[in-house]
Amino acid sequence: MRPSKGWRSEIGDGMSEDKTTMLVGADYTADDYDGDAHVPADAALRRLVEGNRIYVEALDHERDLSPERIADLFENGQRPFACVITCADSRVVPEHIFMTGLGELFVIRVAGNVVGPIELASAVYSCEHLHTRLLLVLGHTHCGAIKAALDGEAGPVAAITERIAAALGDVRDPYEASVANARAAAAELAASPELTLLVAEHDLDIRVAIYHTHCGVVDFL
Repeated sequence: MRPSKGWRSEIGDGMSEDKTTMLVGADYTADDYDGDAHVPADAALRRLVEGNRIYVEALDHERDLSPERIADLFENGQRPFACVITCADSRVVPEHIFMTGLGELFVIRVAGNVVGPIELASAVYSCEHLHTRLLLVLGHTHCGAIKAALDGEAGPVAAITERIAAALGDVRDPYEASVANARAAAAELAASPELTLLVAEHDLDIRVAIYHTHCGVVDFL
């Protein structure tokens, strides 16, 4: 779905309207993330939704980038509450989009937010060893890698464009192409035996979202 004017976040895949209201409303508190591992997927999702709301509305938000935070992460290790696979596009910065600080997101960035062996291994590391319980594929509109795939570009970028082209099939609408490409990446993740086990036994949730580069809104699909 395309965003309406102003703030909005769509939560699809069977979630009810009441559930959507809960995720973007006042039910979010700082207790949903206290810096510990094993943050439940629904709490992590609420944190991302609320962070994007603050980002879009340009509200003040304190993010801990202090020397004390740097020292804590060095001495005690990282405890990200979510893993985000997204594009290397300079406009798509998850830490800003979701208003997070140091050590809160495990971010994997690659042109076209494609998932190959290296991206998959990175995601497994985050979910298996760092215990993140939300794995989000974040596509975006006006993606140069998707345009290159639609235009049939090959050569040095073929490793990316061929993977995207296979995901798109006959899709030619740019927005729908972003959705199809992100869903294909999520399907690649879901097919992993390691992640399949985490989904079944440890409540890992694999989700898809689209960032709208013209307004900053994230649609959770």
